[in-house]
Amino acid sequence: MAAAASTTAASFFSIAVAKPRISNSAPIIFSNPQPCPSQFPSLRSTRGRSCYPPLPCSAVQDIAAENETLEKEEDGGDEEKRRKLFVVNLPWSFSAPEVEKLFGECGTVKDVEIIKRENGQNRGFAFVTMASGDEARAVVEKFDSFEISERIIRVEFAKSFKKPSPPSPPGAPKSEGRYKIYASNLAWKVRATNLRDFFSEKFKPVSARVVFDSPTGRSSGYGFVGFATMDEAEAAVSELDGKELMGRPLRLKISQRTSDESGEETEEATDTEQQSQES
Repeated sequence: MAAAASTTAASFFSIAVAKPRISNSAPIIFSNPQPCPSQFPSLRSTRGRSCYPPLPCSAVQDIAAENETLEKEEDGGDEEKRRKLFVVNLPWSFSAPEVEKLFGECGTVKDVEIIKRENGQNRGFAFVTMASGDEARAVVEKFDSFEISERIIRVEFAKSFKKPSPPSPPGAPKSEGRYKIYASNLAWKVRATNLRDFFSEKFKPVSARVVFDSPTGRSSGYGFVGFATMDEAEAAVSELDGKELMGRPLRLKISQRTSDESGEETEEATDTEQQSQES
C-alpha cells in the first residue's frame, strides 16, 4: 500500500510541474462568431451594402422613364429656342402666308404668328418657327436687314425676346420711361435733343439720352429712348428702324433690360463701335 501511495504522489507532482503548452489557435470565444440580430436596425453597419432596401424593378423603370422624359423636355426646350425667330419692321400689309412663303425659301415654316393690336392692326412684328435650327439660322443669315416694300426687316433668334405683355389694368402705376429703345449707329454729332426730336415727329417719347465715353467725352454712337408703354416703343421700332438721322440709318431694338441698362450698354457699345469702324 505504501508503494501505491508513493506512485500516486509522484504522478501528482509530475502533473503539477508540467510546463504549460501555448496553443497557436485562438480561443473559441474569438472564432468568428455569428452576429446576433440587432433590435435596432438603424444602428446596423452600412459598409458594403445600402442602408435602404433595394427598389423593385418596376420602380427603377419608372424613375428611369421619368429622367428620360425630363431630358427630352430640356432638349426640346433648347431646340424650340433654336427654331423660333423674332421678325421686326414688317410692312403693315404683310400677312402670315406671305411670311411663310418668304422664309420658305430656306426650309419648312412650321408656324407664323403676326403680332396685332387690339383692333386687329398689324404691329409689324412676328414670331416664326422653322422646322429645324439649321433652317432658322439660314433665315437669319439671308433675311436679316432684308428690304421688303422699302422697309428693312430685322430677323433674330427669339430666345432673348418675350411676347408683348397684356396691357396694364386702368389706374395701374407706370414708371416714366420704363419701356426703352436701344438706338445704335448714331452719328457722332447727334445729341439727346436731336434723338428726341427725331422720335417726336410721330411718337411721344418721355426720355432720350446719348451715351458718351467718359475719358474722351466723345459720343459712343448709341443711346436710349424711353416710352410710357410697350406698344408705343414697339411701334417706334417698327416705324423708324433703318431711317436716317443726320446721314446715318438708325438701328433700333427694344432694350432687353428696362430697369438696369449698365450691363447691356457695355455689351452693345462694343458692337456699335465695331459697326462704326466698319462704316
